[in-house]
Amino acid sequence: MKKWQKTGAFVSAIAFAGVALAGCGTANNTATSNSGGATTGAGNTTTGSSKSVNKNITIGYVNWSEDVATTFLWKNLLTKKGYNVTVKELNAGPLFVGLSKQGGLDVFFDTWLPHTHKAYMDKYGKSLTSLGKWYQGKTKIGLVVPQYVYNKGITSISDLNKNASKFNNQIIGIGPGAGEMQTLKGPVKKAYNLKLNIVDGSSAAMISSLKKAENAHKDVVVTLWSPHWAFAKWKLKYLKDPKGKFGQPGWIQTEANKQWVKGHPTMTKYLKNFKLTPMQLGKLEESINKNGKTKGVQDWINNNKSLVDGWFK
Repeated sequence: MKKWQKTGAFVSAIAFAGVALAGCGTANNTATSNSGGATTGAGNTTTGSSKSVNKNITIGYVNWSEDVATTFLWKNLLTKKGYNVTVKELNAGPLFVGLSKQGGLDVFFDTWLPHTHKAYMDKYGKSLTSLGKWYQGKTKIGLVVPQYVYNKGITSISDLNKNASKFNNQIIGIGPGAGEMQTLKGPVKKAYNLKLNIVDGSSAAMISSLKKAENAHKDVVVTLWSPHWAFAKWKLKYLKDPKGKFGQPGWIQTEANKQWVKGHPTMTKYLKNFKLTPMQLGKLEESINKNGKTKGVQDWINNNKSLVDGWFK
């Protein structure tokens, strides 16, 4: 997912952030785990004996497979440690706005650099603290087709215009606020003079379109990224990007609100210890995809106890 231009969609996303983050627990995609003790909402304190200790954390996430996996993994782990965990699903624009505001969001696991989220980091980075690169592999974004489409000779982004009718003149995208979409609609579209319609949607809708095409052996081109479990499920190929507009491979790191970090040294230490290899992340995503967030995460934890224990040292 790559470098972006500030478009109308981005501005709308920023405006929406004030509504999305105005109150705790008002959004449909918000979930809270209370570990016990008296709380008055996200950002407040849990009352103990003689001393109040803030054990609240609000994790923002986008609906990308690796972010869902890591967010609900840490929701499980921190709840067991006695923390009150709230998770909020947002588009990237509102998420970074909330992360930059004290009392908004506290942590985001899925910052893609140096390309995808560079615009947001340039704008809000001074209010954030990096907790390190947790993904021990390289990331990639781009346009993807099934192997059987690639085998027909459609191997490059440069091949799309002359084969547009085979794809119903569409490129299936994800959420308009995603960095990958901003890159596709901006530098990629311009460099390759793309004539196909770029369809805004969601990660789930994109996967649904890919699944239907695979099942029917139909031609389809979608926006996708690595790491993603779809590459394990289907035989997929990235279209070549000879002009390099999607950027070079990068990394994923955790970002947290700077003021929140100062007040939570123990939790910050845990999060800095967090590391996953591509294989470990793939197994976690596979478990969630098969069994759902709650059981899928717990099953994975049960099979990786020594790894998990190491994060809390």
